[in-house]
Amino acid sequence: MAKNSTLSMSALDEARRELCKSLVASIQEGDVGLQVRFLRNEEEVSEAWIYTRKEHEWTKRNDLTVSQSLLQPMCTLLEGLSRQEFTDPWMIRRTSHSDRIDFELKFHRDAIEPHLNRDLESFLIGCLSHGQHDSGKDARRRIRFQGW
Repeated sequence: MAKNSTLSMSALDEARRELCKSLVASIQEGDVGLQVRFLRNEEEVSEAWIYTRKEHEWTKRNDLTVSQSLLQPMCTLLEGLSRQEFTDPWMIRRTSHSDRIDFELKFHRDAIEPHLNRDLESFLIGCLSHGQHDSGKDARRRIRFQGW
């Protein structure tokens, strides 16, 4: 997989915008997230499929696509997001297999509800733009027990 440094920030920003457009379409239909599956040959990403979950069943969405030019930037973006320790509005889970990588991205309903009818896309872009060194406060804290 390509490293972040080999991709331009504009490619990552464009991938973030495309991901958020897919999320908006999914959320407006009643879902709170989606799954992006990247198929790969050896270490190169060859295509991506987007799934949404309806009534305990994943459905492949042919209307939500990732363009060929954004495959690697989108995969790199989701890799970076999956390394973040915690976040209140959303969560991501990465699963790797020999021929694919799956990223399941979910938003907490309470976090997105105030934005459903006005600024959902910009809210999602903002959520997925925070770096791990942001100084913003997060309500959840990681607790480590050092023994008794």
